[in-house]
Amino acid sequence: MRNSNKEIILEKKKLRNYIQDKRAALSIKEREIKSRAAAEKFFSIKNYIKAKNILICYPFRSEINTKIIIEDALNKGKKIILPKVDKNKLNLYFVSNLKDQLEKGAYCIMEPAPLLCERARVTDIDLAVIPGIGFDKNFNRLGYGGGFFDRLFPYLPKRVKKVALCFDIQIMPDIPVTRNDKKIDILITESKIYNSC
Repeated sequence: MRNSNKEIILEKKKLRNYIQDKRAALSIKEREIKSRAAAEKFFSIKNYIKAKNILICYPFRSEINTKIIIEDALNKGKKIILPKVDKNKLNLYFVSNLKDQLEKGAYCIMEPAPLLCERARVTDIDLAVIPGIGFDKNFNRLGYGGGFFDRLFPYLPKRVKKVALCFDIQIMPDIPVTRNDKKIDILITESKIYNSC
């Protein structure tokens, strides 16, 4: 019999701590090398090549360095959409200048400064790069616990693929899930691309 929701929540909390400790143990140099390797794989997928408007998050703590992707996309004339936490939801904004248009927001993550950015709609998104702490090869995702992206998923246009980037060490044999948890479509690490499509 499957664990109760309460047991799953506890399981998730332990797993979050375990994976974050593993990720934080990587040196800055290791993280940068692995981030670049994952980014190169990301650049090769047709979903990125064709996308005009990309939803992505600014990197936080020991996550994969998504600035590599943001800068590449802007250099190629693509538009970047960054989320800003507003109570229990995400507001979306177009960002074209990381130096001038960001401010420290919720959870100390760099977010768009609303007065300096153009508002974006969920229907503007062509490709969604989804953050997460852990993943499994069945495309289950362990988020940070706020549920922001799980609540956003149902509003994404059906054509939009949900891609996650992580280090190999963040892939677990099995991620505990509840019925509110949503899967991703593509998972990219420094060594491999996993595609559910």
